[in-house]
Amino acid sequence: MYTLKSVFSIFKQKKLLIIEAATIVLVLCLLYIVDKGNFRPSSFYFDSEDIYYEYQAAKELYHKANPYQRILQSNMIENDKYATLLPLYYYFLVFVRVFSHNEFDNFISNMRWVLFAFQSLGGLLLYLMYRRENKKLLGFAVAAIYLFNSWTLETFLLLKQDLVSIALLLASLYFLGKKSRLSYFLYGLSLGIKHIGVFALPLYLIPLIYKERTLREFIGDLIALGVPIILPAVPFLLADAPSFLRSMLFSFTRDSSGSIVRFGYERLLVNYSDSGLNGEPAELFLPRIPLAVATLVNFLLLVTKRMPKIYFVLTGILIFAVFNPVVFNQYIAWLPPLIFAAFAMRES
Repeated sequence: MYTLKSVFSIFKQKKLLIIEAATIVLVLCLLYIVDKGNFRPSSFYFDSEDIYYEYQAAKELYHKANPYQRILQSNMIENDKYATLLPLYYYFLVFVRVFSHNEFDNFISNMRWVLFAFQSLGGLLLYLMYRRENKKLLGFAVAAIYLFNSWTLETFLLLKQDLVSIALLLASLYFLGKKSRLSYFLYGLSLGIKHIGVFALPLYLIPLIYKERTLREFIGDLIALGVPIILPAVPFLLADAPSFLRSMLFSFTRDSSGSIVRFGYERLLVNYSDSGLNGEPAELFLPRIPLAVATLVNFLLLVTKRMPKIYFVLTGILIFAVFNPVVFNQYIAWLPPLIFAAFAMRES
């Protein structure tokens, strides 16, 4: 039987939930207004932005052509808008393109809605991470910083897939240690859309190293992670493995043209000329050596338990940002959400 006190408590809880939901809706409405201010006509993207060339790759895929074969003409240094992302992303674009009746204008319009949805989801997940720790106001603050900072807004303006990949990675981190199979699958989806999040991979390997999962459970987790990555890639590996593998390697060998980093290890460790690289093919990887070494040290600190798991995502994204010789503006959009997610995580 309800007492007056319990009825008042229930009413208060529902009132707080209504206020909370209304606040979320208001934030998302404001986000839409801000994003809409960044709308550009399809001509803005035509033949100039990555989304146009990704659309063309999806078009090739729809017509059963292999978008990865263009890389065979590359010197693995200079970028000519090659298809360098995993097949899952291009299949994703095929779906959006077909839904848009194969019209570029409609495709751009629909991509805005898709990216707005994932941008909103990323902010909501950050809020939920802090809400779970009973820090709602802080959750609203960090979500707002992610949603409205200039790097995120530019990522939306240029219709970058990073917003999708970030949201899926945040969803994976949200369920990590609680619903492992789902968490690993979401991480696989994130990598399938954009593989920048590979720096977080050790976080998904240590449950076996720490003996938090049995070998059988862990193998099931890895299968869930691998399905979105491997299954879409199998036809390309069977049809033309060299073009697919070179396309995946290109991100590790390309120069920094168009990047916000135009100096440092690229010039220090590799002698470039106007026509490309002077030296042996192995030198293609030299600018990434500091990144590889720092990442290895970070991993060793994790597996030897000299660094709590709560900090690994934080240090991982920071190492990527400060050592990677190629950094584009959209990469910076990864920093706020993953830094905030790291502080929201707790040791399991």
